Amino acid sequence: MQKNKWNFILTDSDKPKGLASAGLPGLFITVCVVAALVGLTGFARIVYRGASYALAKYDAAEQHRENTRLKDQIENLERFVNQKTESIAELAAYEDNARLKYGMEAISGDVRKAGVGGFPTSEDMLYSSMMSDPLIQKAELLRNQVSSLSHQAELQESTFLQVTSHAKKVRSNLSKRPAIWPAAGRVTSTFGYRYHPFNGMRLMHEGIDIANSVWTPIYATADGQVSKVSSWTHFGNMVKISHGAEYLTLYAHMQKTVVTEGQIVKRGDVIGYMGNTGRSTGPHLHYEVHRSGRPINPMQFILPVDQIVD
Repeated sequence: MQKNKWNFILTDSDKPKGLASAGLPGLFITVCVVAALVGLTGFARIVYRGASYALAKYDAAEQHRENTRLKDQIENLERFVNQKTESIAELAAYEDNARLKYGMEAISGDVRKAGVGGFPTSEDMLYSSMMSDPLIQKAELLRNQVSSLSHQAELQESTFLQVTSHAKKVRSNLSKRPAIWPAAGRVTSTFGYRYHPFNGMRLMHEGIDIANSVWTPIYATADGQVSKVSSWTHFGNMVKISHGAEYLTLYAHMQKTVVTEGQIVKRGDVIGYMGNTGRSTGPHLHYEVHRSGRPINPMQFILPVDQIVD
């Protein structure tokens, strides 16, 4: 059997008849082609592995940068959560004091947790995310804390509204309670039984007398509405002020009144001036406080001058 042979023809332009031929065995050519293909395949594998390594290294660097950014974000969120936790705790303490001041029940610690049962412990997080990255565990913990803070903030807003509403009612009631001196001067007659200066009989004196010069200003001792302005023999020029359903105050022997019936007055408003009208032995103010229709000692409703009542 004749073996395959490759023939090569060589030419020389300087020799008109310069033709030459050479033959190479087919096996040699085949071996060379195979070797070239193997070399190209190896080179391609080297290039592929190099590119894969470079890409993997780039991905690892990018992942590291992403993890660093995520870690910074989590640390910032953790600081934010800690600050807001302290703020809510301070607000809760302030509210507790306000509730105590206005006679309201305190909010229990369980209620303040807003039904979330508190923050999960580290053991709970490790158990539920045993195979997770610690960074992911911290992020999950912060997510639960933020959720809890959100519920607590909603509860805090609701309870503050309760305190505000109650405080307004208390303030309104206090503003209608007589609390200041009706006029400057000295007390010349107290509340209780005394001998009447005109008839000498021992009678009940239903107020106090404050003496000073004529035209000394007289003030409303609480918020209210003027219910009566009149002048009669016994009390002279007189003003009555209704302070809601519970209290009423009376001011008598005035030189002049400067309010009208139905007028709304505030504590401290001038309602008239001290005088000597009616059955009086000298310039003074006769001042009464009635509670639920019954006269009581006005001195029980006069706070020290350095105590704030508004």
